[in-house]
Amino acid sequence: MREVEKAGRQVYYFSNASMSAITQQLLTEIESAPEPVQAEVLDFMLFVKARRSRAAIERTPGVCGGEARIGSTRIAVWMLEDARRQGVSDKQLLEDYPGLTAEDLVVAWAYVKEHRGEIDAAIESNLVA
Repeated sequence: MREVEKAGRQVYYFSNASMSAITQQLLTEIESAPEPVQAEVLDFMLFVKARRSRAAIERTPGVCGGEARIGSTRIAVWMLEDARRQGVSDKQLLEDYPGLTAEDLVVAWAYVKEHRGEIDAAIESNLVA
């Protein structure tokens, strides 16, 4: 990696010798693209990275009614647990929610186990509503 000052900021470049051929090709393509395209590619890469490293369970006011949900999604944990109680298998949940991973379900089931009262109340209040 080499450090270069560019427009008053420090920019770090990786040595091409440490990159795979595909990475080198992508870098060449991205560097030759117009700046708006470069920005779009960067946004997409950050989106992909965020999906891979998303927080396991999140609670955000205004998202899914503030209920516990799988990070970076709008899939409420109570909905998954309700489906499981009705006999829906993990395999079927993964088919029904393509953005969901098996790891997400493991984390969701652990959350349900640790927060049984909260999940029971969420299921009851959301099914009555």
